[in-house]
Amino acid sequence: MKYFFLFVIALCFLSSCDETEPFNTFNSSISFEVSDQILDGEKVACVDFDRDGNAWIASGSSLIFYEGRKFKTYDAGSAILDVSVGTDGKVWLATKDRGLALFSGEKFTYYTKQNSGLPRDLIIAVEAAPDGSVWFSSSAHQLGGLMHFDGKDFELFTPENSILNQNLIIDLKIDRLGNVFFTSEGTVTQAKVFMIDNRRRMTALGGETMFYWIGSFDINSKSEAIVATDHSLSSCGGCYTNAVHIYRKNKWSKLEGDFDVHYRMFVDKRDYIWVQGSKKGDYQSFFVFNGEEWRRSPKDIFPDAFIYSAKADPHNNIWFCTNDGIYILNQS
Repeated sequence: MKYFFLFVIALCFLSSCDETEPFNTFNSSISFEVSDQILDGEKVACVDFDRDGNAWIASGSSLIFYEGRKFKTYDAGSAILDVSVGTDGKVWLATKDRGLALFSGEKFTYYTKQNSGLPRDLIIAVEAAPDGSVWFSSSAHQLGGLMHFDGKDFELFTPENSILNQNLIIDLKIDRLGNVFFTSEGTVTQAKVFMIDNRRRMTALGGETMFYWIGSFDINSKSEAIVATDHSLSSCGGCYTNAVHIYRKNKWSKLEGDFDVHYRMFVDKRDYIWVQGSKKGDYQSFFVFNGEEWRRSPKDIFPDAFIYSAKADPHNNIWFCTNDGIYILNQS
């Protein structure tokens, strides 16, 4: 759940926080058609959904509650970079300069460097856990790390007090059992994926395996981690190839495909893997892997909009957050 500045149709793909519904109850067909658009003309950074299926939308400093066709807007006082709704209905926000924010009872509470000892007030990512606590990134290169807040105490994980190899935590996900998966980045060639299980034990997935850079990260319903690598920072043009890797049976395996991976990826509620890519530079598109084969979106089917992020709602419809509102692809 995060805010990336990308080129047209470049995506930061995120999975839904509500993982209580089995993925095999969803329609198996893949639709690339836009079925609806809301908040036309607005810049929308990200979205999450509560247990009733209502959307909580971040647009600039506005937190927008969307129920049916009705909107209600609240001012967070700072640009919202990520949003996560807990099973208890509490809405957690990663803000640009007001730290970690909690919206509950129609009011905001802020946890900052000054009042809570956070390493910094720019929060990159946030995820509410099933037990009501929250995990978030208050970090930068050689500063801070992954944080946990149980409603009373804060805990900070850094390379100094854990097996983390870097401070910067860019993305994190939490499965239905409360296991926390996250990426440690900051220096190219040294990106790693870690997990803290529900007994608070931290492990590095794949041991010493490191990636050049992780462009996108997600987990599926089986708690398998998936990354799409990014080599755009490499000075050696053509030396490396972006790829999708899945952590399965205690090792990382490359997911083969006959297209160029453009490093943006997410997993929907059916465990289908959506990847931005092209074939020999022909046109930007999405390749979707259903576990057996890849399906590609047709040319010119997506709106000409700047896409910041995407997420599957509880019914597995895909919400694209753009500079022209939200476009919805109905999968049900």
